[in-house]
This record gives sequence, structure tokens and C-alpha cells, in this order.
Amino acid sequence: MDLNTLHTFASVVTAIVLEAAPFLLLGSLAAGLVEVLAPEGALERLLPSSLAGRIAAGLLAGLILPSCECGMVPLARRLLRKGLPVAAAVPYMLAGPVVNPVCLLSTWVAYRGDWAMVLLRVGLVAAPAALLGWLLGRKQALEVLAPGQELEGRGCSCGCGHRHGSRLVAILRHTAEEFLDMGRFLVFGALASAAFKVFLPQPALEALAGSPVLAVPAMMLLAVLLSVCSQADAFVAASLTMFPRSAHLAFLALGPVLDLKLIPAYLAVFRWPVFRLLIWVPVLLIFILCLGLGLVWG
Repeated sequence: MDLNTLHTFASVVTAIVLEAAPFLLLGSLAAGLVEVLAPEGALERLLPSSLAGRIAAGLLAGLILPSCECGMVPLARRLLRKGLPVAAAVPYMLAGPVVNPVCLLSTWVAYRGDWAMVLLRVGLVAAPAALLGWLLGRKQALEVLAPGQELEGRGCSCGCGHRHGSRLVAILRHTAEEFLDMGRFLVFGALASAAFKVFLPQPALEALAGSPVLAVPAMMLLAVLLSVCSQADAFVAASLTMFPRSAHLAFLALGPVLDLKLIPAYLAVFRWPVFRLLIWVPVLLIFILCLGLGLVWG
């Protein structure tokens, strides 16, 4: 391994962390605001009582509370702790990174005003998010969060369990705790995705692009390995012109719900059966839907 390769690897790691860290910080700040300012049970009272209504509210919440996937897991964990039903929290965690104004605009710009790509991306992300909301929607937060994760806020640093100081101090403290807790997974994901990006053989990648049956899973794997932020991944996908549009959609749909940053975060926050659903439901459903699109559309 020469110095140029090591330099490229370090540059990619740095770029991923610098790109994702602001969105993780925003998500952590939102989690801190929810923890300190949201009254107990208020979130549940604002939602429809039906399972379908709660799933729909979760799918659309990103339009009001936009966030990149880098900050979604700590925010979803905090929302669940504050009483948001699982049926709304899980769809919001999965769909929010795509169903938000910034991501919709970036996809539209990357594909030169092609609304079909924008709407298909939204639909392909909403499908597994809604399905998981339905599968998990009747569970309580205690049943989906990993042991220890379901506890309400950590309290003050002295260990007494009380909150001292102003609300601003409390918000900043919780923001810092969330950012440091989830930031380690961001660094791990950046290291892993940089390794694959630098050492992945490009000729093999181009060989896969010729067949939709191979191109779709190849782009899904690439989305997981590259771990590009949902606010910028459309530009990465659009640059891979050798791949068909169905493969582009597979990349755009799977990346925001499953990548090397999210996998360890899911494992740390959720119970093992929930973790498996968060992995397999998006993979299988997006693969089937995009393969079908590829056979019809190309």
C-alpha cells in the first residue's frame, strides 16, 4: 500500500465525517430539544389514534422536522423515550431522511428536474418504512429499545437524577451526550465505507452495470458501503451513468435506511429482533421493487 492510497483513504474518511457530522449534530440538538421541552405524553396526544394514521404521520413528519439519517437514530430514540408511539417513530426514522424538503430538492437537482426519480425514490423509501411501522406499531418503546436504551434522560452529571440549571444548559448537555454517543458509530462507518470506496475494483463495478438483475443488488451494496448522506447521495448516484435508473433508485432508496453508519447504531439502540427487521425488510422489499422496475423500465 503506497502513500497515495493512504492519503486517499484518509481524505475519504475525513470527507465522510465532515459531511455527516453537522447533520448528526442537528439530530442530536433536536433530540435534546425534545427531551427538555416536550411534556410527557404530549407527542402521543397529538397523533391520530389509528395505526394507519400514526404510520402516515411518521412518514410525513420529515416535511416538518427534516433531518439526515446521520441524526435520525438518536432523535428516534429520544422520541420513543418521550412517548411517541412506535408506529410513528419508526416510519419517521426511516422515511424522514428522504421525505424532507432538502433531500427532495437535491434529488430533483441531481436528476435535472426529473420528478419521476424524485417520486419513485419517496415511494421506495416509504414502502419499507410503512411496513415496519405496521409490523412494530403495536409494540411499546420498552419492547423495541435495547435494555438500558429505554431509560428516560440520563439526568445530571452528579448522578442524582435531577436536572440542574436552565433549560438551555439542559438542552446543550443532552445534545452533547447524544452527539458523543452516536458519533462513534459515524467514525466507524466512515472508516469502513472509505476502505470499500478506495479499494473496490472499478472494472468489476462496471461489469455489473450491464444487467439489471446484477446492477440493482450491486448498487444496493454500494449504497451500504459508501454511506453517503441522504442530502448528497443523489449526486453520487447520478454520476454513475453506466448503471440503469432502476439501480440508481435502489441506491437512493436503501442508502438512507441502511448503511455502515446506521447498522451499528441500530444494533446499539434496538433489540435484536427489531434490528433484524430493520435490516431485512428494507433490503428485500427495495430489491424486489427495484428489480421489477428494472425489468419494466430499465
